[in-house]
Amino acid sequence: MKKIKLLDTFAWVWWFHLALEQSIWKENIECIWYSEIDKFASSVYENHFPWTKNYWDITKIDIENLPELDLLTGGFPCTDVSVAGKWDLTKWRTILVEYLLQILEKKQPKYFVFENVKWLMSKKFDTFRESIFERMRDAWYEVTIEVLNTKDFWLPQNRERVFMVWKLSPHTWIYHFPIWQELTTFLKDILEEEVEEKYYLNEKQIEKIENSNFVQEKRRIQKWNTCETLLARDYKDPKCTKVLYNLFNNRVMKDISWTLWTWSWLTNKQWYMVVGKTNIRKLTPTEYARLQGFPDNWSTDFVSNSQAYKQMWNAISVPVVKSIFDNLF
Repeated sequence: MKKIKLLDTFAWVWWFHLALEQSIWKENIECIWYSEIDKFASSVYENHFPWTKNYWDITKIDIENLPELDLLTGGFPCTDVSVAGKWDLTKWRTILVEYLLQILEKKQPKYFVFENVKWLMSKKFDTFRESIFERMRDAWYEVTIEVLNTKDFWLPQNRERVFMVWKLSPHTWIYHFPIWQELTTFLKDILEEEVEEKYYLNEKQIEKIENSNFVQEKRRIQKWNTCETLLARDYKDPKCTKVLYNLFNNRVMKDISWTLWTWSWLTNKQWYMVVGKTNIRKLTPTEYARLQGFPDNWSTDFVSNSQAYKQMWNAISVPVVKSIFDNLF
């Protein structure tokens, strides 16, 4: 099998490449190009894969002079199509899909793997999606679509995302997405045994939580075997309602984390913490990384904790993507 040449767009901290490196095709992957405008994410990328070239801004890529490629990966920023977003498809984030389409039309890679929030599949965005699908059909691409949940792929996090796998094919083609796997790793298994004092809450912060209307009404206390989404500002906001352990009797309430989320209108009422025998603390950057399937120090060796948190909640869960690639070529 020849080398599969990858262009990784909207690369962030290389979840697609890391997933390929962990897949059964790892010996056949050659990723020497990517596109990422965030300087902190790019720093992490470069430190892990120093031989790669960053094209930076996808809108400035000279597509005609791009090297030949077999696989394109990426997904435009989800802000405008997320449940907590503005739902304005005229903004710059969403219209970046045009540049992905241009690469596909002009370079014709055999495969394109796309990821975004589940809300993109809602009826509200039917017209937007169909405009993309029409362009892709005209370029001779067939697509298979599936919503996958991180908790079905070995990680204790309830995170639903839509994945689209496109293949350049003049004939009808159906990709078979991986089936769900029984969860054997739970939230308690990803928690660090020793945590620095700075992650623990003081008495004033705890009081705010205990007096919160949300907590009193138990609207956000975990009750089942899944834990809620981790948010971008969780590690800062002192007003928490998403706790991983019961605040009042210190017993485990959930085995699976909710999805890592970005800052949204919900965030001022949410924050992720765990409760020890006597103290309450925030999740650490290492625990965030583990909930996404990244190695412990993937980001923190190269950027601040603040950036590491941001990079993890905005990442794709690596084992999910790995499973997609295992079934692809």
